Amino acid sequence: MALANRSQAASSTKSSSTSPSGRDCHVEAPKKLDVDKEGNGKGTVTSSPAGVDCGKTCDARFPTNTTVTLTATPASGSTFVRWSDDCTGTSNVCTVSMSRARDVTAKFMTSTQRLTVSKKGDGKGTVTSSPSGINCGSTCSASFDLGRSVTLTASPAGKSKFAGWSGACSGTKPTCTVKLDQARSVTAKFV
Repeated sequence: MALANRSQAASSTKSSSTSPSGRDCHVEAPKKLDVDKEGNGKGTVTSSPAGVDCGKTCDARFPTNTTVTLTATPASGSTFVRWSDDCTGTSNVCTVSMSRARDVTAKFMTSTQRLTVSKKGDGKGTVTSSPSGINCGSTCSASFDLGRSVTLTASPAGKSKFAGWSGACSGTKPTCTVKLDQARSVTAKFV
């Protein structure tokens, strides 16, 4: 009788790990979602369902095939730019399916970028910007909104001549336009 009870107990244990068709059930291990941040700005990335709170916890494990929604929230003075790796796009929300381990990067940049102008050569002149901010003579750097296009104009003084741009601008025309997708430096040469 004791042998029959052991046999029955063993078969009931085995049947709890098999499907009704008699096949072994297989539960997959949770998949890892690893979130990284890049750029000179600050911000957090959180997930729904909960698990990622990057500021603090930048990776979490989710059950296989779970749909995870990530939300990037820039800190004051920063802006969210884009996702990369297993998420793409510029919306601050992205969704990944945890069919496998995933890597996601969120890029945050400061809301403004610095444009710095310097002058070189034996000549004299000024460089001004549109929108205003730079009047180099005296003010040779300024911050502008991220992604803004700034037009610089070189104006030689007296008998000097403008000889060309270097750095984020090139050419010999007295105007150049710089897109501030990051901090930029420009040099104007006067002879």
